[in-house]
Amino acid sequence: MIEKIDLNFTIWLSSFDLLEGFFILLSSKYFSLFLVILFAIYMIKLDRLKTFAFIFLATCFGDMTGNFLKNFLAQPRPCFEHSDYLISSGVIDQACGPSLTGMPSNHALNYFIFTTLVIMIIKNRAISLFFIITSCLVGLSRIFLAKHLLSQVIIGGLIGVLLGIAFYLIYKAWNQRQTSQ
Repeated sequence: MIEKIDLNFTIWLSSFDLLEGFFILLSSKYFSLFLVILFAIYMIKLDRLKTFAFIFLATCFGDMTGNFLKNFLAQPRPCFEHSDYLISSGVIDQACGPSLTGMPSNHALNYFIFTTLVIMIIKNRAISLFFIITSCLVGLSRIFLAKHLLSQVIIGGLIGVLLGIAFYLIYKAWNQRQTSQ
């Protein structure tokens, strides 16, 4: 049932051909790097470099957690496991390698841990909304490009939010300790 929903959503989303360039850009490392640099500049301007470092390191921890889970769960990517179906549906031209790195989506995990921390720590509505929209679009880009299924993106996003909340509690305790000294 979930697999059918996953595949139907992938095929439906990939029918929006005009989004291909946009989604390729959103999935690129350069886009992520650009956002991190912009956010770092913003945080430096606010004189909150330690807070930026905390958010950045928490996101790195989330990435490592995602990689561990990928190896533990060993779920294939849809561009390999469902390649025949996705090729015949016109979603992809050829199968990707047999890498077992489908679950969870690290893009979703990383963007959502970062976004959760930005929302809870920075408390700026415009920046929060920007990162929520960006995180959702990055998740959709991973499905559009057949790198992940909808369920893999949702699980990655949920793990990111949960880790973000956990790291916020650590940040809050750390910040209270800093101000009481």
